[in-house]
Amino acid sequence: MNVGFPSWVGVVCDDLEGQRRFYEDVLGMRVVSEGESWIHFDLGTGPEFELIRRSNEPQYDGARYQVGFAVDDIEAARRELVARGVTPISEIIGTKGEGRWAYFKDPEGNVFEIKEAAHPA
Repeated sequence: MNVGFPSWVGVVCDDLEGQRRFYEDVLGMRVVSEGESWIHFDLGTGPEFELIRRSNEPQYDGARYQVGFAVDDIEAARRELVARGVTPISEIIGTKGEGRWAYFKDPEGNVFEIKEAAHPA
């Protein structure tokens, strides 16, 4: 079996509309489709990002996820997120040019990261 980069990332949440406002309004993601219990966002990179309302189904029975979002300039991205009221849970970690990342929480306490890729020498 060959496992590649994720083609889908889902966030199981209690407040679907509250989470939608965060990902759409604060992070600037574009909604591409939605149903009664889910919302799909376009990140412009191919993989799908989905919010899913928590339910009794075993795969959706608890709020959970962790994902990393790529950014070009982590310092600018971190400043912008903090200015928009997003809760940081770390400083920038890693080494400039070799890859850096920082962790935050969304409104329901889910951890996500922003990641600046390593730059070729």
